[in-house]
Amino acid sequence: MSKSKYNKRLKERIKKEKDEMGKRLRAKRICMWLVLVFEAFLIIVSLVDVAKAQKSECTGKAYALVTDKEVVTGGNHYIKTLLTIEVEKGSDFGLDVIKSRGSDFDKGDRILIHYDPYDHDNYYLDGDLEYFTAARIVLIVLSVVMGIVCICVIRSVHNEKKKQEQWRNEHNGSYYTS
Repeated sequence: MSKSKYNKRLKERIKKEKDEMGKRLRAKRICMWLVLVFEAFLIIVSLVDVAKAQKSECTGKAYALVTDKEVVTGGNHYIKTLLTIEVEKGSDFGLDVIKSRGSDFDKGDRILIHYDPYDHDNYYLDGDLEYFTAARIVLIVLSVVMGIVCICVIRSVHNEKKKQEQWRNEHNGSYYTS
């Protein structure tokens, strides 16, 4: 085989390798940007204040007197506090037993209940909003996982760039070596 044919084939092979490396890098960059956009979306969604939504729905107010308190535990873990209440006259709040996130209330305390007039099961006590609902916890966990994936993709893009630089240095910018 003549030297010119050999050089031509070598140039074609090297050009093909460069094109493949460029395509891999482009694909990784696209993946990186998609992961970053999705990560930003998850963070924004997880920061939406669930408490504000609950506050906007719970427009009714009722004062009640705590008549009994029961702290429910599961083994060694605190689960919830059940308060038996007596609602003051003039209120249409219809529950006799309510859940409290904290155990700050004692028997005989007067409490303020904010509730949804159309759904009495949707309520919160003054200073007792649910900030960490199950949906918010899932979004936070997804954000952390996507952050880890994002870091892995960025490292992959960085490593691909290093490989391309190393390849260019080995070939000294020329298509063939003599």
